[in-house]
Amino acid sequence: MTTSAPPPGESPSPTEEAPPPRGWTDVRFRWVNLLLLIPLVSILPFLFNTEEPTLAGLPFFYWFQLLVIPVGILCTIAVHRLTRHVDEEGDR
Repeated sequence: MTTSAPPPGESPSPTEEAPPPRGWTDVRFRWVNLLLLIPLVSILPFLFNTEEPTLAGLPFFYWFQLLVIPVGILCTIAVHRLTRHVDEEGDR
């Protein structure tokens, strides 16, 4: 199906929509997605590769990784709930 432009001097009909912009504008940044970066801290071991402080006898390395799991789950749930009613164009 091809569409033709209206003759010069005539505006397009209100039912016709302009094609969506292409290129970089196809990617929408939402500040809420920054919450998804928090669980990624667990893949940077140089940030927590230490034994002190200990918690209930567990070195920091272990209890920090165990703490990242529920924090990551909470961040993922928060992003889902805050963005589930937003369509692809970012409109609610």
